[in-house]
Amino acid sequence: LLVITMLKGLDAFSKPRHDLREQSALGGLITLVAAVAAGCLFLGQMYTYITGVTRHSLHLSESQWVPVRHLDAPSGYGEAGRIPLNIYVSFPHLKCSRMDMNHDGVSYKDSSFRKIHGTNTKIVTRPLTVAEWKKSTGIANKEPSQQDLSDGCTYSAKFDIPKVGGNFWVGMSSSRFKQIAPLLFLGLSFGSSVNEATQGTNVSSNNVTHYIHSITFGEIFPLSENPLKDDIHVVNNKDSGGIALANVNVKLVPTRYQGFFTTRNMYQLSVTEHIVQAATMTQQGSRFLPGLAVSYDFVPLTVNHVEARDNPFVFLSSLVSIVGGVFVTVSLVTGCLVHSAAEIAKKID
Repeated sequence: LLVITMLKGLDAFSKPRHDLREQSALGGLITLVAAVAAGCLFLGQMYTYITGVTRHSLHLSESQWVPVRHLDAPSGYGEAGRIPLNIYVSFPHLKCSRMDMNHDGVSYKDSSFRKIHGTNTKIVTRPLTVAEWKKSTGIANKEPSQQDLSDGCTYSAKFDIPKVGGNFWVGMSSSRFKQIAPLLFLGLSFGSSVNEATQGTNVSSNNVTHYIHSITFGEIFPLSENPLKDDIHVVNNKDSGGIALANVNVKLVPTRYQGFFTTRNMYQLSVTEHIVQAATMTQQGSRFLPGLAVSYDFVPLTVNHVEARDNPFVFLSSLVSIVGGVFVTVSLVTGCLVHSAAEIAKKID
C-alpha cells in the first residue's frame, strides 16, 4: 500500500473526474482534425523512413595500380583493374567487308586483340535487321529489301579495357579508304549523298552515317541517362559522298552507388561530339579513318551516392513527437482561444 501511495504521488498524468469534464461538438471536431493531421504526418514519416534518404559527396578517387597486359600474360592477369566495354553500332550504308574496328590501334582482326583484351572478348559483325535499318536510316514507313539490309553492317562487341584513358574506332577499313583517298585529295565528287528528306535512298556506298544503339563502360549509374544510347550521326556532305569522322570525347566519372544492402562501382558519362569532314581529315592527317572514333578518359574524382535509413530509435522518437506534439499543440491553441473568447465575453457583459 505504501508503494502504491508513493506511485500515486508521482503521477504526472492526473485524470480529472469524468463527470467534471465537459464535452462539445466543437471539441470533437477539433479532435478529429488533430487526429487527421497526426495520421498524415505519421504516414509521411513512415514513407520517408521506408524510402530512405539520399546523400551525395565528392572525393578524390583512390589510387590504384593497373598492370599492363602483355601478350604472354596468363589468363586472369590484371582483371581487377579492368572494366567491360560494350559497343552496339549500326552502319546502314557500309558493308561489313569494307569495315574494321580497333582499340588503341589494335584491330579486332589481329590475333593479338583477344590476348590483350582477355578471353571474354566477343565481337559479332552481321547485316542489319529490319528494326536496326529503320532506326539508323530514320525511315519508319518503309520496309527494307534484303539488299538494303545486306548493304549495311552492325557491330556488336564486348571486351575488357584497363581503367586508363584510351580510344576505339569503328568504320571504314584502311583498304577501302586507300581506294577512295586519291579522289578526296583531288577533290572529286562521289555523286550521291544523304538527303534529309529521303535519307536512306540514293546514298553513296561509302557513307559512314551510323546509329549508336548503346555504348557502355562498366555498369552505368541508373539515376543518370546514358548519352551514348540511341544517338545518330548523319553525314550529309554532297562532295565527299558521306565520308567523315564522328569524333566523340567521353569523360568517365567513377560513381560509388551504396544502396541499403549492396555497394556497386559504376560510371557516369560526360560526352562531347563533333564531325570532322573528309577534307579536314586529308589535310590534317587524322589518325582515325572515316567512321566513329571514341576517346575516353577517367576523371580523378569519385561521386559517392549513398541511400540509407535513419536510426530506428530516431524514427520512433519522431513518431512519438509527431503524435504527441500535434495533440499538445492543438490543446494549447484551443485553450488559448477558448480562454480569450471567455474573457472578451465577460468584458462585453
